[in-house]
Amino acid sequence: MKLRWLAIGYFCWAMAASVHAAEAPVKFMFAYGAIGGNAMPLWIAKEQGIFRKYNLDPQLIFIIAGRAMQSMIAGDIQFGLLGASHVTNAVTAGGDMTMLLGMEDKLNYFLNVRPGIKSAEDIKGKKVGIGTPSGSLAMATYVGLDQLGLVPRRDRITLLNTGSTPERMSSLFAGAIDAAFFNPEVEQVVLQQGFPMLFDLGKANVPYQASQRIPPWSSANSVPHQATM
Repeated sequence: MKLRWLAIGYFCWAMAASVHAAEAPVKFMFAYGAIGGNAMPLWIAKEQGIFRKYNLDPQLIFIIAGRAMQSMIAGDIQFGLLGASHVTNAVTAGGDMTMLLGMEDKLNYFLNVRPGIKSAEDIKGKKVGIGTPSGSLAMATYVGLDQLGLVPRRDRITLLNTGSTPERMSSLFAGAIDAAFFNPEVEQVVLQQGFPMLFDLGKANVPYQASQRIPPWSSANSVPHQATM
């Protein structure tokens, strides 16, 4: 959490360096791609007036990460709090994206399973929800299964694209999938609903960045872009 607050502090400082002379707060779109602790500092900073103190007025919106990246490439959204895999895919495909700073430095997810699954062996032949194919959750799923000694093709594990966190929860609760990884904040809710935690990927200390990034964009109000360069 300390790292997250340092990141938000840096963001505000960098933005303020260019906008301190402006009279009206600078408005811009800021998307976060998942529901969890990563987005908490953004909302606290907004609700406590920290952004406004630096003459900033970000419009925080939740858009599942894959679609948020598409909106950033199109120039509809100026900043995003998304997993590193999304910017890597965008740049590989010819997009011009820049990772500005990181909010986390490892994959921190828990694997929750339906009652009756007691070991990694029990996941063989089952359905596992992975969110969106190229997101941080999908990366966590591939890495997590590997840590458990499981190979989807060999072990007949079906990986299903279950969308956002609420959709993934609903799929697990309804029995559409047998297991899925969740971030720590959501995992507590899943656990309380009777779906036990089988594996803590965070203890494996797998390096990974969940980062803010800025696309190239130009408009009459381009201050946010200038401030982060």
